[in-house]
Amino acid sequence: MTTPDDTGTPDWDDTTATLRDLFAKKDAAGDVQTAEPELSTFDPGGPVAVVDGDAVLEADGRDAAVQDGPAESQSSVNDTPEPGADDLPASSVVTQTPSPDEGEVSVAPPEPAVVEPPAAPAQQPVAAAIPEPTAPPPAPAAMPSGVSDDLEEEVYAPSAPVSGPVVGDVLDGYHLNEELGRGWFVASPVGSGPSVDVYTRPEPLWATAQAHRALPRFTRAGALHVLEPVAGEPIAAPLAVPTALASLRELTQLLFALERQGLVVVDLDPDAPRVTPQGVRLRFPPRLARVGDVPQVAVREGITPPEVLAGQPADPRSGVAVLGALLYRWLTGRTLPPEGASDAVLGAMTVGGVPQLLRGMLGPPEERLTPAGVLATLKTLTAPPLPVYHVAAATDVGLNPERPTNEDSYGFTWRQLGLHGASELVLRACVSDGMGGMAAGEVASAAAVQGFLGSERSTLPEMVWDANAAVLTAMAGRDGGCTISGVELRGAALHLGHVGDTRAYLRQGGAVRQLSRDHSYVAAMVASGQMTPEEAQVSPERNKVLRSLGSLRVPQENYVQTLDEPLQLVPGDRVLLVSDGVWGEVPDAELFPLLDTLPVQELVDRLIALALASGAPDNATALVIERVR
Repeated sequence: MTTPDDTGTPDWDDTTATLRDLFAKKDAAGDVQTAEPELSTFDPGGPVAVVDGDAVLEADGRDAAVQDGPAESQSSVNDTPEPGADDLPASSVVTQTPSPDEGEVSVAPPEPAVVEPPAAPAQQPVAAAIPEPTAPPPAPAAMPSGVSDDLEEEVYAPSAPVSGPVVGDVLDGYHLNEELGRGWFVASPVGSGPSVDVYTRPEPLWATAQAHRALPRFTRAGALHVLEPVAGEPIAAPLAVPTALASLRELTQLLFALERQGLVVVDLDPDAPRVTPQGVRLRFPPRLARVGDVPQVAVREGITPPEVLAGQPADPRSGVAVLGALLYRWLTGRTLPPEGASDAVLGAMTVGGVPQLLRGMLGPPEERLTPAGVLATLKTLTAPPLPVYHVAAATDVGLNPERPTNEDSYGFTWRQLGLHGASELVLRACVSDGMGGMAAGEVASAAAVQGFLGSERSTLPEMVWDANAAVLTAMAGRDGGCTISGVELRGAALHLGHVGDTRAYLRQGGAVRQLSRDHSYVAAMVASGQMTPEEAQVSPERNKVLRSLGSLRVPQENYVQTLDEPLQLVPGDRVLLVSDGVWGEVPDAELFPLLDTLPVQELVDRLIALALASGAPDNATALVIERVR
């Protein structure tokens, strides 16, 4: 190939000769598959045919074809193959344009810029190759009725064989009537009898657990486990907070008992708990796993603990998460969402401590409460509020000219602590009557009151014996003593310690009754039938007592009267302590109505006034305690 002259005009004859030499070399080498040459300056984007007389050259590097009329008359006109990529210079571009003189394909020489094919002569119009028409695609087949091809899916019928019993089977004398899932069926005896719940899978772990009042009882019938029916209604959400917490306590006690056996609750049907007269019982037992084992995952929406879903070993806290999800359902009426209880839901609760309890039960396993921790929290949450009491007292020396000193004494102390989980209220009160006619009766009664109120003992008899010791110390060998009626209220529980003939009354439920027994001569005579109560009321021996403080140095068993069981006071209940200067002058028929009607301060003032109105031959003292809330 010659070099272009200074004017840039190529020598076309030499170019044609060079191209023929290249074709001849390739023909001599044989039909060898070569790669398509890269186009450095022009890419038509697909095969382009240029017609010049009879010759057409396609741009994809294959042999040219002759278009001479209709497509079916085409024939090969040039058997010479194209030059390969190695043979054609990288800067050469085959331009698909006919030569006006020779009707041959021309090869453009290398150019420094992009080479555009020259336009065809006017007398030789270029006609584009017309592709053969293609047949339209076949119409899609009609889909069967009820089948959608929106996602181009094909639904196959189940091919796995049915495993296990099915409805209609008869197993070990029971006909399976209804499948409940997870191995449970409603079944009826083949002969006759009511329908029962049966479990058909072999050796469930819950059947190995020790009996518990919340677990259903069962019997075996061959391979079946037949549950005894549980009377009671399902727990319907939403529940009041106290009701929900009471039910939660019973189920948490079940968790605690199972934990001691090395078992963990990993699933529980939310409809299984039933309210019965004996408390909460489960219609179906919970699904259990052994501590440290990885349980098989049986997903129940809003119930299954996240660590069980993640395939982690079972832990007693897993059961706490199950009950936490149940408590969430009871309080909100909704299923626990996968992300857990939101701050918005917890913040909307109006009972203090409940949001914190839910957070502690539904948190991550490492932060979650244990069953024992839940029980401790419930003890704090369900502890009743401290009661509220009103106390009033009054005393008078009386009208007896021979008794210038008031030998009655009274007192009360009130200790109240508000501590988290340890709030308490202790109210202690007493009335003491120094025995008349003995030396320093007022010293004895004062010492008894101080000894009783200051005692650090835990039982009422011990407190009374501390009062007795205080009397002995105060009297210092002198002849004297006193009686005492003392009470202690621990929260709402009333305890009594009594010696002598002072009295304690209780007004409760609209009725008034005497709690103490008189340790006196006339009381013993009445008890033995030798004297009537009316005779004792006017007997000159009525002031003689058989028991007193200061008369014994060594405590005696059963010397101090107590209650068989503490009495629980409710709002409106009253306790009245009086000396014999009141009850001896104000008969029960007059005293009881007053105890039921008057406010506490008016009551004690009225009792003292009535005693004075009756002559008040003795000192008169009254103290009343009322629970108002």
